[in-house]
Amino acid sequence: MLRKTVVLLTLSFLSVSVAGFAEDNNALTKLGRGLANAVSGVVEVPKQIYLVSKEREPITGITYGTAKGVCYGLLRTGAGVYDSVTFAIPPYDKPVMEPEYVFEGWQPEEK
Repeated sequence: MLRKTVVLLTLSFLSVSVAGFAEDNNALTKLGRGLANAVSGVVEVPKQIYLVSKEREPITGITYGTAKGVCYGLLRTGAGVYDSVTFAIPPYDKPVMEPEYVFEGWQPEEK
């Protein structure tokens, strides 16, 4: 189990790195984004727990944030699979989800 986790995290960071080196939006950028999102969708759970806890209170973050994170994680993973499968088909510069990567947007929205 630990070995699979390490491999998935490594692939995630490598795909983010590949996408970062591509200056123009092209098929390689879309493939990198897709692989990164397909592998890192699970990170939405702690991200949403954190964001909901900051916006409301910790108990709501643990309950509602977990449910929200699972839903967002499934959506991000699905979007990643979609981008990975259709990487050769334009458009390349329109990500399915915002923010483009799960590692962006860790600040609660201003009200």
